[in-house]
Amino acid sequence: MIAMNVFSPRWSRWPRSRCYPLALALLAAISLSACGGGDGGGDRAIGAPGASAPDTSPSPASGDPDSSEGTPIRIAFGGTGLTARLHDNATARDLASQLPLTLTFSDLSNVEKTAPLPRELSLDGAPEGHDPAAGDIGYYSPGGDLVFYYDSEAPFFDGIVRIGEFDGGMDAIEHQGGDFSVTIRRAE
Repeated sequence: MIAMNVFSPRWSRWPRSRCYPLALALLAAISLSACGGGDGGGDRAIGAPGASAPDTSPSPASGDPDSSEGTPIRIAFGGTGLTARLHDNATARDLASQLPLTLTFSDLSNVEKTAPLPRELSLDGAPEGHDPAAGDIGYYSPGGDLVFYYDSEAPFFDGIVRIGEFDGGMDAIEHQGGDFSVTIRRAE
């Protein structure tokens, strides 16, 4: 093996101004091949021209469409009336088919109010679980309970299906003490 000294007179014949473009072209070629090339089939890096941030919103396949769709409902208890919307998924449609309902809710862990439903709801196309937020309406399939979440501290849990959301604040539900009766009906 013959060792070449890059500082030898033979290498110094190339002017440095010609080396920089060559080095940059070589780096660009290596970078493109490492990133999948410019074939147009790969993802663009976030921040690159024409790129967009990844979509972190629930996908339509998860059954969580925009709140402007679905079945509007009214929730009444103790002289208070709230409005909400059931989403367009199999579980929510199954609940809507049972309305009107009067259920007895209880507080669970200072984050949610739960009530047993008269029968189990359909889980067709439902995700394995959900990480609920304040204002969500959920179905807890292992217990067959309807759940109103008023605090975002509820963790992801297997068996929770998001079926709707309240249109406004949850203060009235959060401040209900003890067991309380709720009537749920389609809004007119």
